[in-house]
Order: sequence, then structure tokens, then C-alpha cells
Amino acid sequence: MIKPIGMVHRDGNPFEGIPLDADDHACVDFRFCADPKMRWWFDHHPTAFQPPALREIFDREHAPTWFFDPKAPSCAGFIARTLATGWKWQPPTHLIDAVTWADKIDAAKFATAQEAVALDLPAQRIAAWLANGRTGMDTARYIEWLSHASLAEVAERPELAPQIAAIEDERAKDLDAIEKLAVWHDDIVVFDRFDDVGARNPGFLGYWLFPRAFYAVAGTRTESSIKITVGLNKWTTSTRKPTVDVGALCARFGGGGHSMVGGVTLRGDELQRARETITQLVAELTKP
Repeated sequence: MIKPIGMVHRDGNPFEGIPLDADDHACVDFRFCADPKMRWWFDHHPTAFQPPALREIFDREHAPTWFFDPKAPSCAGFIARTLATGWKWQPPTHLIDAVTWADKIDAAKFATAQEAVALDLPAQRIAAWLANGRTGMDTARYIEWLSHASLAEVAERPELAPQIAAIEDERAKDLDAIEKLAVWHDDIVVFDRFDDVGARNPGFLGYWLFPRAFYAVAGTRTESSIKITVGLNKWTTSTRKPTVDVGALCARFGGGGHSMVGGVTLRGDELQRARETITQLVAELTKP
């Protein structure tokens, strides 16, 4: 039996309190865990080693089933390619499309911001569903469904139909709300949605609505957690050159990510700290 456990980036050791009591353990798409019980580890985030001393353990121990590639577009694709090389494993037919789309979505390999926010294809609808306030239980169920069904089949599940329809229906309302609350700091647009508990992160919608934005910073919250995201607009027409590693910047505030996108997760009761963090992030992004 496989039991998925959703992990959350936070201050300190995010693995504290997570029981490693199974016959085998694997950590994917998340920070490095040096516990010898964590036999498998895959990640592609440059900020995987927090604190940095963990990199020394990784390099010294270098277990044969620990894998790290910060140049990989997605962790799903990285896992598939690694297992194909070392174990001759090939993804079952129903997962090939999922691996292909993981590389495209995670690396934002879209021609335009409009393509990035489209909901035309099963993978795009599932991505929107996963990004919009899913619980750990939702994610666990999705993993179980995907273990034996294709993206197209999962997208058609009756449990998801009303939720995906709601996302489509609320898109117009979201666009109006996002346009009204946007605040500019030079060529950085900030979306503070903290007062609307449960509101969605604008994500690529921000770039679609504000194509001249160079960076976008967004804050959302639920009753239990607060999320701040920072992203570089890869479709901007600005002549400015990026000088900030977004993931490394977010790591300074307890989060992490990639050079073009990152995030910070706080407790739901840390609203003041969240707003102060956004102010500090914007200050760093506007430095000459």
C-alpha cells in the first residue's frame, strides 16, 4: 500500500513530526531529507538544501537512490528519465501524457500567457483544479486516480466535474477582482488577496492581464495557511534583465523555488508577517 503525505515548506525542519515508519520511503519534488530511512529522493529545485549544510550530507553520503537535477523542467519528468536510465523502467501508457504535461506546466513552456491560462485540455483543467485550494486529501485522491487512469479520464471524474466547472464560472469574477486590487511598484505588480480568505492565486492570469509586469507578487490565505508567490514574467516585452534568483530570494524567507518562480508558506495566523514579507520581497525586486 502506498500512502502519500503532502508536504509544506515552512521555517525549520518541515519533516519534523512526519513518521518514517514504513517499509520504504520516497520524497519527491521537495526539500532534501537526510534521514537514512528516506531511501528515495528526487528534486529539481535549486533551493532543495535548506539549511545549506544538508548539501554536504548529500555530497558525502550520495546514496544511489538520491537524485538531484536543478536543470530538470519538472520532477515528474526527472523521475521518469532517471528510472528509465537506471532501472529500464518505462511509464505505463496512461502516464506518458502526464509526464509530458508536467515538463510543460512546471517549466511554463507556453508560447503566451493566454495559452498558460487556457482551460481547453484535460491537463490544463486538472492543473487549475490542483492550484485552487486543494487539500492534502484531494491531492492524495488525485495521486490514487492517476495511478491507474489517464489525465483525460481523471479530468472526467464526476467528483471533479462541479469543481472544475466552478473554476471556469468564477474565472470572469476573478479577472475583475484581480484587475481592481493590482498595485504597481515600478514594473512589479502585487496582488494582496489576504482579506478574501480562500481567494485564488492569480498565477498566470496576472501576466495575461498585466503583460508589462516584469515580476508578479501574490498573497493568498486560507484559515490554516498563507501563501506568497513571486514570479518573473517570461512573456514580458520589458528590456529589463532579471538580476534576482527568485527561488533563492524566497528561501531567505523560509520558502524556495526556481530562478523564475518561488514561494513562501506561513501559518494562517501570521498575516502581519505575511504583509511585511511582501514589502521586503518587493524592496529586493526593485533594487537597481
